[in-house]
Amino acid sequence: MENPHTSGGQPVPMAGEMFVLSRRGLAFTASSGSRKFQAGGQLFLSPLRIVFVAEESSGSGLLGTLFGASKANVLAFDLPLATLERESFNQPIFGANNLTGVSPPLPGSACDGADIHWCLSFQDGGVGTFLPIFFGLLAEMRSRLEAERSGAAGAAAGGSTDVPTAFAVAVPETAVAEVVRAAYVDPSDPTKLYVEAAGPRARRGGHFRE
Repeated sequence: MENPHTSGGQPVPMAGEMFVLSRRGLAFTASSGSRKFQAGGQLFLSPLRIVFVAEESSGSGLLGTLFGASKANVLAFDLPLATLERESFNQPIFGANNLTGVSPPLPGSACDGADIHWCLSFQDGGVGTFLPIFFGLLAEMRSRLEAERSGAAGAAAGGSTDVPTAFAVAVPETAVAEVVRAAYVDPSDPTKLYVEAAGPRARRGGHFRE
């Protein structure tokens, strides 16, 4: 969704959320029907979502623009892991390595009614640290979503087994630490970690700490 809460160029954590890493030097594009968004900036990853925060465009003072039936500045964009689909890491012969995927719009989004096709291009450095953590957290989320659906099906045969919201299932800190522990530390990858294998370094529901 466009413009999740941010403060000082960083996303504001939701209740119980902790951010695992950040990564600068990205280009982000998204399209939903006739609406398009593009900007350069940085990515923040938590066990619940990807948050892209745009940096100020050179000379314009705008942080990104959503084009379509209406035009509005977009400061940030979040992509819940729970609803993310068709993710793919791509290594084109020409151009930067990139991560693509499709996300349904969240309630209240200007993209309501059309899936969001997005691309994150890594303009600076490698991805050997970022990718294992991202795919590890995504696998953890999907595993827990499946467990939720199975439990709901067992409790109410014939009832709905859908998870009610994009942020309904949390990944425990121990699972997050295990994902980080298993990740390769790529010296060419400028990803900044906020969580170590021993546990979180960023305070829940608060601001980031180094």
